[in-house]
Amino acid sequence: MHLTELHEALAGTMIETRYQPIVRLADRQPVALEALARLNHPTRGTLLADEFVPQIEDAGLAARLTDLVADLALADMAGPLLSADVLDITLNFPLDVLLVPDALQRLDARRRAAGVAAGQVIIELTESRPVEDLVTLGDVLERLRAAGYRVAIDDVSPAVPRVAELLELPFTSVKLDKAVVRQLPQVPALQDFVARIMDVARARQLSVVAEGVEDVATWRRMLALGVDHAQGFLIAHALPAAAVPIWLEAWRSQPEFG
Repeated sequence: MHLTELHEALAGTMIETRYQPIVRLADRQPVALEALARLNHPTRGTLLADEFVPQIEDAGLAARLTDLVADLALADMAGPLLSADVLDITLNFPLDVLLVPDALQRLDARRRAAGVAAGQVIIELTESRPVEDLVTLGDVLERLRAAGYRVAIDDVSPAVPRVAELLELPFTSVKLDKAVVRQLPQVPALQDFVARIMDVARARQLSVVAEGVEDVATWRRMLALGVDHAQGFLIAHALPAAAVPIWLEAWRSQPEFG
């Protein structure tokens, strides 16, 4: 899209949020919703994040998108559709946005205005570019933790530079990349990688989320590995806020995967 279109999207009502549920593998209990951005383009229809977020980040507009999605998601969490079930909300923060000095203050102001507790918010670091300054990132994470937030590292895979060093930082959870989860049975190197991640997670008391769980076999595999939470199409696609209560009722009425 042209830069003008991007500015128009961020200034108007073209950006919407969808929510993908995250559930606990041990008992199927819903625990969180990940807020995902969608762009309703007047001629191209609804665009997924992969189709517009990289361009927004390249244009230097990531902070505006992050603030907008946070506003929308926090308002929904406090609204009648989502407030009845006390679930956590996961907000995606690119590295460039997270490292801005006033990022925490802006988030705090939005959260307080919506009346959402800090302990209900998980900040998810998206790997849009490699982390070069681990010390500064560690300081930011410490400030977020001290303010009551939890922090996750997204899309963990062997392709992430310095992943072992990143996991030494004060994160509270790790999200396994969906490609790792899907390819795990066929690739021994990925099995070794996930085993190492699980060892680190247990040692550091990090929760582990498997993304891309799309079938019962993958669910069972992640459960056997000791993964804590699952996210993916087996559980639900990304939903508008109005559909979340309907999904919750249907999910809770389903029998366990036998």
